[in-house]
Amino acid sequence: MGSEESGENLPAEVSVRFCVEFSAKPGQDVWVSGSNTQLGHFNANSAVKMAYEHPNLWTATVTVPFVREPLRYKYLESQGNLISWEKGPERILEMELGTLENTFILKDNFRLHPMPEHEIFASSAFRNVVFRREERKSLAITRAEESSAYYKAMVLGKDAVLLRLNVFAGRVKATDEVCIVGSLDELGGNNQAKAVPLSDSRAPFWTLTIPLHPNRMSFSYRLIIREKSDQKNVIVVEEGEERTFALTEVEQLILSKCSKPPIVFAGSSINFRYARNWKGCGISVPVFSLRSKSSLGVGDFVDLKKIVDFCVKGGYQLLQLLPVHDTTVYNSWRDSYPYSIVSNFALHPQYLNIEAIGDLPASVKDDLKKEKERLNALTQIDYEEVMAVKTRLLRKIYAVKKSEFLVSREFLDFFKENQSWLVPYALFKLFMEINGTADYERWGDRSSVRVKDMEVLAAPDTFHFDYIGMAYFVQFHLNKQLKEASRYAAVNEVVFKGDLPIGVNRYCTDTWVNPHLFRLHMRAGAPPDYFAENGQNWDFPTYNWDEMAKDNYAWWRSRLNNLSKYFHAYRIDHVLGFFRIWEIPERFTTGISGRFYKSVPITREELSKRGLWDMDRYFSPYVHDGILHQEFGNNAAQVRERFFEPTWGDRLKFKEEYNTERKIADELKLPDSAAASEKKKVEFLKQRLFLLMNNVLLLVDEEVPTEFHPRIAFHNQSTYKELSDEWKRQFNELHEEYFYHRQDELWRKEGMKKLPMLKSASNMLVCAEDLGMIPACVPDVIEETSIIGLRVQRMPSDNSEFSDPVEYPYATVATLSSHDTTTFRGWWEEELDPNQKERYVKNILKLNKSAPQSCEPWLAEAALISHIECPSIWCIFPIQDVLAIDGKLRRKNASEERINRPENPQHYWRFRLHLDTETILESDRFMRRCLDMNQKAMRGVAY
Repeated sequence: MGSEESGENLPAEVSVRFCVEFSAKPGQDVWVSGSNTQLGHFNANSAVKMAYEHPNLWTATVTVPFVREPLRYKYLESQGNLISWEKGPERILEMELGTLENTFILKDNFRLHPMPEHEIFASSAFRNVVFRREERKSLAITRAEESSAYYKAMVLGKDAVLLRLNVFAGRVKATDEVCIVGSLDELGGNNQAKAVPLSDSRAPFWTLTIPLHPNRMSFSYRLIIREKSDQKNVIVVEEGEERTFALTEVEQLILSKCSKPPIVFAGSSINFRYARNWKGCGISVPVFSLRSKSSLGVGDFVDLKKIVDFCVKGGYQLLQLLPVHDTTVYNSWRDSYPYSIVSNFALHPQYLNIEAIGDLPASVKDDLKKEKERLNALTQIDYEEVMAVKTRLLRKIYAVKKSEFLVSREFLDFFKENQSWLVPYALFKLFMEINGTADYERWGDRSSVRVKDMEVLAAPDTFHFDYIGMAYFVQFHLNKQLKEASRYAAVNEVVFKGDLPIGVNRYCTDTWVNPHLFRLHMRAGAPPDYFAENGQNWDFPTYNWDEMAKDNYAWWRSRLNNLSKYFHAYRIDHVLGFFRIWEIPERFTTGISGRFYKSVPITREELSKRGLWDMDRYFSPYVHDGILHQEFGNNAAQVRERFFEPTWGDRLKFKEEYNTERKIADELKLPDSAAASEKKKVEFLKQRLFLLMNNVLLLVDEEVPTEFHPRIAFHNQSTYKELSDEWKRQFNELHEEYFYHRQDELWRKEGMKKLPMLKSASNMLVCAEDLGMIPACVPDVIEETSIIGLRVQRMPSDNSEFSDPVEYPYATVATLSSHDTTTFRGWWEEELDPNQKERYVKNILKLNKSAPQSCEPWLAEAALISHIECPSIWCIFPIQDVLAIDGKLRRKNASEERINRPENPQHYWRFRLHLDTETILESDRFMRRCLDMNQKAMRGVAY
């Protein structure tokens, strides 16, 4: 087992005694399962049953092979056939001490509640950024100290033990240390001046290993935090009563039979008890929206350093961005949509800072200076111009640098690390250029691709390699610049928070290379919600989760591993899609006729039992002359003639050439040069026809035609209104049961399969956008997985008018608005009526003053403060909402600050700040106000 190679005297196996305190009810049993065969590989059916030793204590002794990898384990309880795992993360036993002896005793408490603080503060956002420790005690030194402690225990003689304390303290400043002071002389004799420091080698897990004399098997102790450079300066004494350690009589009997001191682990459940929760504050802004003196018509990765400076100066600990991946599909402004990605790994060329490439040709410098002046003068982003200019300049630079670049050690290392995605991406870009379309189904022989073909096609001696090399060059520098910005943020203790889009573009590298991982005949979207009353169709393919599960979701794991190279935290876009996705057949362009996937459908037998037999009436568009007249008035006859034909009775049906939304959209498409009045007229016609197309009660399942799904929100449709009262009652019950009860168990199961997988794929802090039509199971799963949820004040989870930040749970992000909504100013001035404004000022802000009709700076500030003072672990505000507190800095027109309109699938994402970051940073009064707000609310304060 490696001992022959290393020369160490390693044991072949070790004995592990699991001891857990659990107050059981009659009929309950306790089990332990873990990461090896002896513990059942976390399979409840193969877990080890524990013995009830005495009140509240359960034990099991298991002999396991010695391995250097940590042993992971968890406890579970059962009552009859009901099984429940303890909450919180897996427990870890490091067996390095097993090189010294072969007996472990683990003393634990069964965890009845999730441990969000534990999982949150162990993430890279806190471990590597907020509470980063540049200098830790060497793990080798800690292990040497542990070995020394063991030999001291041997000197103490028979019945001595080696005690290992493992304390989780995720909030310790780099200048401080965790110490223990206890009743034993070895622990300072209750004198804080003699407290013993714990090792930070494994921080945020702080460890101490001490030998215990046979006569000193029980003691009391307390944990403290003190300044490293001044050991008399105790900063924090943990809350609560003193802790105690003691061995039971049974444990002492077991120890007496050991030939050498056994190792007692007291601590997989020891958490430092802080007096208050840590809370932080952050800023959200898309990279493309940034403006600086060095940028070229759009924000870039170098600009991120300047916005990090803003965070530091204003007391913000986090910077949240929108997706930064390449979205180039149409080579037009439509590619401005940041969620329509063409690669899970490639970064968007628009974010490359040309000057930061370095050593530019003189002709490029001159061109760059001229284009900067032109493009930076624009109030909004001209996506097409920016991309044209940057592409032109990058081609010039690559032509000069390519020979040296392609053989450089730095590039070759980058290529080796990223080859698996870089080559397919470069080829996809090449074939898109050659064929004039990203629709690879029109690429002939290249409509599908094999790995061995890619190696040949991307060979450096091919005539088209310059296209390939250019993609390599751009991605290399994008990677370099974003990593540099991320490192800069971490050094300045600012968390970089990225965004994990729910989908990919239908025609992208991933669907081209791995089509089996997607349901390409379906589209993802969202049901009707706050953002869009008729639902959304994002035109992304949905995922083939069953296929993805076959290799343990390798596609997702690699995606998150790549994201973690740049970000310390991320937002799961539309987390509800990991429970079930709103799936729309590709023949639809809108989202109203979607259905949830996966879901439990309705069968013919169920319909028959309800007396619902007229199937054609339920799932065919319900149209007759009266409805046409209602929708089109005097134009009804003309519309009937062009789009419809008679069917049985007085019913009409769409003609073959118009019998899908996509056919109608294609037939009614106008050239860009068409007059605005004509476009408006055609859009009205199209939307009315779509309304009739979706005038149904049931949707036929796409895979099983004998199964059905209710069309969501059919209550306002004429097909429902013209039903008999009995049929209305039956369909009401179907709708309620299908959408709000029937799916809960299935959706919970799906969420618990996928979300823990996402979390385990990286150590980033995980946040979720859990807005919209939220199934009943979602809040519990979010809590159980210790994922941080989202609270947007204007979207309360209950029936209240506004949510009150005072009531937000700790594990949430609180915000006033998002990129999908109007800003706070826009909401106030465009969406609220005078009475709502009065109620907001009185009931939410608790102010005894009249509500202004426009959003004055004091109001914006009061709204920010009401959030900053709330219990949420994070407050993250769009930068527009923060600028709103300063009447001189904020944009004149709030309507110009909106980033996205979710109800418009053709929205142009082109918002850019009207001020450059340098100007904002120089606004000392504003920056001090931001800092004061955060500091007064103790945001970002360690203890």
